[in-house]
Amino acid sequence: MFEKHKAHLAEEAAAAATARQAQLAGYLETARTFDGFDAGSFPSVALKAGERGYFSITGVALIEARRAAGHWEGHSQGVSIPVPGMRSVRYRVGATKGRFVPGPEVPTPVDHGTFALTSHRAVFVGSAQTREWTWDKLIAVQHSETQPWTDIAVSSRQKTSGILYDAAHAELVRFWIDFAVAKATGGTAGLAAELEQELAAVPAPVVAPPPPEPPG
Repeated sequence: MFEKHKAHLAEEAAAAATARQAQLAGYLETARTFDGFDAGSFPSVALKAGERGYFSITGVALIEARRAAGHWEGHSQGVSIPVPGMRSVRYRVGATKGRFVPGPEVPTPVDHGTFALTSHRAVFVGSAQTREWTWDKLIAVQHSETQPWTDIAVSSRQKTSGILYDAAHAELVRFWIDFAVAKATGGTAGLAAELEQELAAVPAPVVAPPPPEPPG
């Protein structure tokens, strides 16, 4: 029984390694050769002259920095005076000294819709909001280390904004964002090199031999 369970785990590990290799190989092939879709094959957004469509996904959220609730820090000063005719009730005279500490700015969803990447820009189209981040004004792209969202900072907008996506598609969305930025900035060779290293680091799938049959 133990040998069969061990063989089953080995098969699962081999299948996972094979799937990961295929996934990374697909990313690598895209980084090396993909040049985008034309307007007729990319209905997500209206492409401009000379623009190529790369990737789109629905069901994402537009996020912007919103100030969380703040709080007061400090203490009160003054004297406590009993209220005539009311036992155990005292009236405090004085002033409260302290300061109001505003809450931190946190990424907050403000709309839901479709996110698209092209050779010229990233675009969000929602029910109430639209955003466009053009690559020629790009300052930085930051993927959150703990949450499935990405900030995109451009010089044409004072506040940084970005998109929130589901965790199951996080790697896919981030790859396409990195690909679009690499294409726009001439960095596809570097992206391909990173993918090659990651692909080489995947353990080769090894299938354990079947357990021996018990003696008759």
